[in-house]
Amino acid sequence: MKKILFLLTLSAGSLYQGQTNRFTYELQYRKDASEEYRKNMMNLDINPKSVTFYDKTFADYDSINKQAHEAVSRYSTKTDQVIERKPDSFKNKWYRDFFDYFVVETNDEMKWKLLQETQQYNGYTLQKATTDFGGRTWNAWFSNDVNIKEGPYKFRGLPGLIFILEDTDKNFVYKLINNKKLDTYYDTKEFVETHYGKPAIPITNEKFNTYIADIYQNPTRMFSEKIKNGQKATFKNESVESIEELNKKKEMLQKGIKGRYIYIEKDKEPVFKSK
Repeated sequence: MKKILFLLTLSAGSLYQGQTNRFTYELQYRKDASEEYRKNMMNLDINPKSVTFYDKTFADYDSINKQAHEAVSRYSTKTDQVIERKPDSFKNKWYRDFFDYFVVETNDEMKWKLLQETQQYNGYTLQKATTDFGGRTWNAWFSNDVNIKEGPYKFRGLPGLIFILEDTDKNFVYKLINNKKLDTYYDTKEFVETHYGKPAIPITNEKFNTYIADIYQNPTRMFSEKIKNGQKATFKNESVESIEELNKKKEMLQKGIKGRYIYIEKDKEPVFKSK
């Protein structure tokens, strides 16, 4: 089988000299086994300045915007897994998009247990490793042939690149499907470090969860002022023109807030309480 990578013989040092190396993962994720998988393509970009992980659609839209010389297409993360860190570091900046734009700084050093178990994947021999992180137990399959100690999301620190990553319940499954070497440094400041020019507000995870929980308790408040001022609020292409109509949308809004993300770190997800 043809190998999916062309970087087999390169060392990590020579990789970093290539400006930006992009590894694309297919992510399948679900709340639990009773649900169908959601699917997203995710990019892991590695360059001399940073390592970034984000929804691939951001890069697709960025290409459109650069051709138009303006932000004609905008995208908000579907995964809540937008990450930036320095090379060889476990300290992450976790960018969170929820009506406003935030950044949570975390230290995510992982202790891996290397196992002797191996498998073949697209022409590579992968070795198994396990770790506990975010309230889940994880299995990673990495290649010693690709000397890059990185992987999807916050996962890193193994002797080689992570090709496959999954929790033991298989609620989150990442598979490396492609890579390419970009000739120039790829700038993500329009959609990672900022959200199309909107700077990220520093916040702790605890305060971020409180912010979400407050919105959940009163989800109509951000739209009520519009209606009071004679404007319209729109939900799923349906216009709402009165406070009475708006209040009828409360349950729908709460459902949307509660189900917007499937949180990869179970020990950091918000708690939604009904009054």
